[in-house]
Amino acid sequence: MSGLLGIVFSILSYVFIILFVFNLLKIDYYNPIVKAFLNFYKPISLISIFSNQIYTIFLVAVILKFSGFYILYSSQYDHYVLGIVSVIEVINTTLTIFFFSIIGAVILSWVAPNSPNPILKIIEEISDKLLAPIRKFIPALGGLDFSPIFALILIRQLEIFLASIVRSII
Repeated sequence: MSGLLGIVFSILSYVFIILFVFNLLKIDYYNPIVKAFLNFYKPISLISIFSNQIYTIFLVAVILKFSGFYILYSSQYDHYVLGIVSVIEVINTTLTIFFFSIIGAVILSWVAPNSPNPILKIIEEISDKLLAPIRKFIPALGGLDFSPIFALILIRQLEIFLASIVRSII
């Protein structure tokens, strides 16, 4: 029973991590998928601790991740270790969403550019907003955009760094 409850908390934390990504990058609020996530968050926004919605969503995601870890691993690890791992896992999951959004947008640019599908629009928008700062420094050469390569390398290095932190405290 506790394993199932841990999985439920984990799934809920992923919902809030996706909502965190949507708010962090200011994804189009008129997209029906983003609207669905915002409707899920609406009851929680009434008891918001912070004035900024992004902080509240991040905190809820960390609390849900911590709750799942606590249910599954409280007998093996201290509470503060589970708290630190929860924060790192929320950040790591956010980076993973960024990573796969960039890969998805690259594939979409070859297969179905400017698709009207709401999910594909979200993927393209996440990717465009992440790659915009890199594109300022590395312009397209001969029609080829190399910014996704640099972004993927940077994201992967950050994931490796976070994994080394988790390994050192566990």
